[in-house]
Amino acid sequence: MRSFSLIISTVSILSVLVACDGPSPRMIGSLGNTVVVGGSVFEVYVKGNVAEAVRTNFEFPAKMDTVFPRARIAIEQVSGCSIQENGLFGDAALIRAKLDCGPE
Repeated sequence: MRSFSLIISTVSILSVLVACDGPSPRMIGSLGNTVVVGGSVFEVYVKGNVAEAVRTNFEFPAKMDTVFPRARIAIEQVSGCSIQENGLFGDAALIRAKLDCGPE
């Protein structure tokens, strides 16, 4: 029983570590692009008119008022689109955006 608990614990920890810079389920299938902006490192995923920037570096303290403007630049750079008004949300680790790519 003790070895089973150890296996479960190890798998759980590895799952969390592997998921740290991967896309959310809605972005599965999109390729990530690494972008560095002002010392923040993001893996940016774009799918349709939405994007995610996953901050992959350590920043302490990671403040949203510093990270969000950097994430905006990273997302716009990778997507080639602007972000809709009030279309940027999330936290200092995972920033989501609604894109405005003009008329289709």
